Amino acid sequence: MRTRTDQQRPGHRAWIPILLATLVVAGTPLSIARLAPSPQIGPLAGAAAVRPNIVIIMSDDQRWDTIRRRFMPRLMDRMVPGVNAVYFQNAFVSNPLCCPSRVTTLTGKYSDTSGVYGNNGTFKDGGGVGGGGFYSFDDDPTVNPTIATDLQGAGYRTALIGKYLNQYLTGSNWTYVPPGWDRWFAVPTGAYYNYIASSDGRLRLFGNAPREYSTRILTGRAADFVEETSATGTPFFLYLALTAPHDPAIAYPRDIGRFRAYVHAYHQPASVGESNISDKPEYIRSRGWTGPEKGNSFHARQLSAIYGVDRAVGRIWDTLPDNTVVLYMSDNGYEWGEHRWQQKYVPYNESIRVPMILATKGLGLPPIDPGRIALNVDIRATLGSFAGLSPTTMGHAWTDPSWSRDEFVLEHWNDGSVDVPTYCGVRSTRWMYTRYATGEEELYDERADPLELTNLASSRPVTLALFRARARLLCRQGNVYPPDWPF
Repeated sequence: MRTRTDQQRPGHRAWIPILLATLVVAGTPLSIARLAPSPQIGPLAGAAAVRPNIVIIMSDDQRWDTIRRRFMPRLMDRMVPGVNAVYFQNAFVSNPLCCPSRVTTLTGKYSDTSGVYGNNGTFKDGGGVGGGGFYSFDDDPTVNPTIATDLQGAGYRTALIGKYLNQYLTGSNWTYVPPGWDRWFAVPTGAYYNYIASSDGRLRLFGNAPREYSTRILTGRAADFVEETSATGTPFFLYLALTAPHDPAIAYPRDIGRFRAYVHAYHQPASVGESNISDKPEYIRSRGWTGPEKGNSFHARQLSAIYGVDRAVGRIWDTLPDNTVVLYMSDNGYEWGEHRWQQKYVPYNESIRVPMILATKGLGLPPIDPGRIALNVDIRATLGSFAGLSPTTMGHAWTDPSWSRDEFVLEHWNDGSVDVPTYCGVRSTRWMYTRYATGEEELYDERADPLELTNLASSRPVTLALFRARARLLCRQGNVYPPDWPF
């Protein structure tokens, strides 16, 4: 792992010849689907002769079930399923935590290969060296090329506006701009008011006035980048990573309390404050339950903050020129009290499922099955395919109709910040299996039990043995594992 000082700021051009050498035509797919490289795909049929602009809009800790017209009307007016957009029904992240999910999105690598498992901490001697946060990610493009280094090397003008990785903007590391970015405006996790920003390596300070609300500032910076670059005719890549609706989930002043009444009348599913947790792992069984009030309060605040995100989506979309591909997504989901848990980290649906919408403006879309399993590990290959690139990743381009996956790996490392034991498992559309470092196992039939109320690990020995064997393969195909890895 390369060691960076806070003041390092590499040049953005010296490494491009090396990078271009990594963008090779993929070879024959390996037998294990999760390691299959993406195919060579030129600019897509129906696309303009000029390479399309590419945009990622990422929210922070947004659940998949909040993509509803009531909460995001502007998004749904502009990204229309079956017309110019694909809403993936089975979209997931393999590691449901901010930093590892964002690294996977950028690199197309799982935690077991990037080495980034958490938001902080380090480990060694399990299998390689890894950890969490900004300092655990080796961003040398010869080691970990990203979608930004891919596209910048191919002539795109690139910008990150928003949240990068946890632990960035601590100490003096705001002077550092990672490889691949022509424009850099980064803010910390959970920033809404009274925050700092790294603006191309220079420090900016923001206060508590409504005009300095982070979603508003980030949206304005992103719109400026789009307008400036569009005027030059240069294709661009924009990664707009908003901090909402992450805790403390502060809404824009006009939106505060907007969904309080809605949540008050919300019908809680049986998984919230789950009454019988005798079949759950010990870290769940040990949790008390005083009622849904805390989860309800955060639920309402998140929805109100999401409404501001929707306003940002509308503005950015209306600023974008035709010939643009847009991906809307979140880095992970969040539990509002399901299984008595009010956070992320866990392998349950509310934590690992995310909104994932691929849309185009002024372009057609290739045929893409909305029911396929779509992962954040696929994003680098998918968006690269629109630019005619074919980076070898652990994911696969959704634009390739000849390939789909049946399952994927779930990964989590206990860095000590929460009491969820290290786990690894397998998720398919039908089943979820997880084995913890404690030896505990969970098995759920997602079709019969989508709320994941009944752990079948003790009653379905054949299915358990099948998924345990599958996990032994998928959970040992990387090269970086913590010492307490369960396989």
